[in-house]
Amino acid sequence: MRQVTAAANRIDYWIRQRACAPPNNANLSRAKYVDLATAIGRTLKDQYDARAAPVPPHLAALVKRLEAQK
Repeated sequence: MRQVTAAANRIDYWIRQRACAPPNNANLSRAKYVDLATAIGRTLKDQYDARAAPVPPHLAALVKRLEAQK
C-alpha cells in the first residue's frame, strides 16, 4: 500500500508542477489555474479514499465525537 501511495504522491506532485503552473505567457487567469488544481486535488483525494483501508469503528466514533465538539 505504501508503494501505491508513494506513486500517487509523485503523480500528484508532477501534475501540480507541470499542469497547474501557469506558463509565463498564459492568457488564462490565475483563478482558473487554482480551480484546475483544486479539481485535480479533489479527484486524487477521492481516488486515495477509495483505496484506503476502512477506518476501524472505534476510531470512526472518536472522529465523530471530535467533530461534534467544534
